[in-house]
Amino acid sequence: MKKQLISLVILVMLFSCKDGEQKDTNATNIEPEVETINLDGSGNASSTTGSSVNGVAHFQVSEDLTLDNSVIIDLPSDKLAESVTAKLMKSGKSLNTVNSDGSVYFIGTASTGVPVNKNGFITSRNIAFAKAELRAKMQLLRLTGEVVTSERNSALISKNIQGSDPDAVEKASFIEKIAAVADKSLDKALSQLGVDQSEIAQMNQSQKEKRYSENFYNYVSSFVGSMVKGVSVIKIAEGEVGSSDYEVAVAIKYSPEQQSEAANIKNLAASQEVINSEMVNKLRNLSPEKLVSKLGAQFFKDENGNRFVLGFGQSSVQKSNTRQSSFINIGRRKSRLQAVENIKNLLAEDLVGKEISETIEKISEFQDGEQGLYTEDNFSELIQSKRSSIKMNTMNIKDWTGTHPVSNTMVVGTVVILTESNNINLTKNTVIDKKGETKKSKYNVSEDIDGEEF
Repeated sequence: MKKQLISLVILVMLFSCKDGEQKDTNATNIEPEVETINLDGSGNASSTTGSSVNGVAHFQVSEDLTLDNSVIIDLPSDKLAESVTAKLMKSGKSLNTVNSDGSVYFIGTASTGVPVNKNGFITSRNIAFAKAELRAKMQLLRLTGEVVTSERNSALISKNIQGSDPDAVEKASFIEKIAAVADKSLDKALSQLGVDQSEIAQMNQSQKEKRYSENFYNYVSSFVGSMVKGVSVIKIAEGEVGSSDYEVAVAIKYSPEQQSEAANIKNLAASQEVINSEMVNKLRNLSPEKLVSKLGAQFFKDENGNRFVLGFGQSSVQKSNTRQSSFINIGRRKSRLQAVENIKNLLAEDLVGKEISETIEKISEFQDGEQGLYTEDNFSELIQSKRSSIKMNTMNIKDWTGTHPVSNTMVVGTVVILTESNNINLTKNTVIDKKGETKKSKYNVSEDIDGEEF
C-alpha cells in the first residue's frame, strides 16, 4: 500500500513539473502541428498536439458604453479599401478573391508603436509598413490552403462532503510526510532566489477543498507557409486614428504573370534602353510630396511596354547643429538598403505564419462558500520571413529630401531600379530636388503615378 502511495506522489510531482514548463512560441520556430492518436489504459483514444501555448495573465478593461462615447471613425484601411475597390471595379476585379485573370489583391494593416510627435516615429512607421505587408501576404498564402489544429474540452466536478473520512485523513498524513521532503528542497531553492519566507509558507498551505469546479478550454491554430514571388505593393494609406494611434494600410497584388517574371530576373531587369526611357526619366523627376507616401517595391511599364521594378525606401534624419551632413548621408544609405530589400522581397520571400487563439474559463466554489472565476482570451500572431538571398544588380535613380506631412519629421528617400548589369549609364537629365514640403492631411493615400502596374 505504501509503495502505491509513494508512486502516486511521484506521479503528481512529475505532472506538476511538466505543467510548469514554458512552450516555445518564438517566431523563429514556427511549424505546423502534427496530431498523434494515443490509446490510454482503458483503450480509449486521446489526441495530443505537437505544441501548445501557455496563457498569459489577462488584464481588466474599463468599458464606457454610454451613447455619447460611441464614436464611429473612418480608418486609413477603410479609405484604402474604397480607393482600391473603385479602381479594380473599372476592370471587373475585386479585393480578397481570385479574379478571372488569376490576379489577387489583399490589404494588411498595422499601427505604429511611436506617436507622431515623438522621436523615432518614421522608423516605427517603416516597421508598421513591413508588418502590414507581411499580414497581407499571409492572407495570400491562405488561398493555397492552411493547416488548422483545434482542441477543446470541458470538465465539471461537483462534490457534497459532510464530515471527514478517517481513512482519507490517514492517507493524506502519509502523503504529506513524503511531500514535505520535496517541499523542503523547493523551499531552499525559492529562498536562494530571494523569495520571502512568509511567501514560501503561504505557498505550502494546502488548497481549500472545492465542492464545485467547472473548467473549459478551447485552442485553435492556423499555419501557412510558402515561397512567394512577384507580390508587389500597389497602394498605401496612412493617418492618425484618434490622438495616439497611427495606422498604416498596405494593398498588395499577386498574379501568375508577376510570379513568372519575378522568377526570371534577367528578363525583368532594366536594360540601357529602359533606364533612359521617358517613363524612367519622369519617375526621376517626381516631387518629394508624391514620394513620401511610397514604400515597398512595384512593377512599372515604360512607353515601349518594357516592364521593370522600382524599390522605394525612406529614413528619418536627426536634426543637429553638428555633423548634420553625416546624419543625412547615413539616412540615405539606410533608405537605399531598405529599397533594395523591398525589391528582393518582391522577387522572392520565404514566409511561414501562424495564428493561435486560446480561451480558458475556470469556475470554482469552495466548501466555505467562497467563489472564484478566472478567464483568459488570448491571441498570438507569429510571422517569419526566412533568411534567403538573391544576387541582383540595382541602381539609384533618385535621392530626395522631404517632410512627413503629419509628424513634420525630416525624411530622406531613395528610389532604386533593378538593372541587368552595373555598367549602365544615365544619359538624361533630372531635376535636383530641394527640400520638399507636404501639406498635413488626416489621411494620406499614396497617389497613382505614371507607369505603375496596378
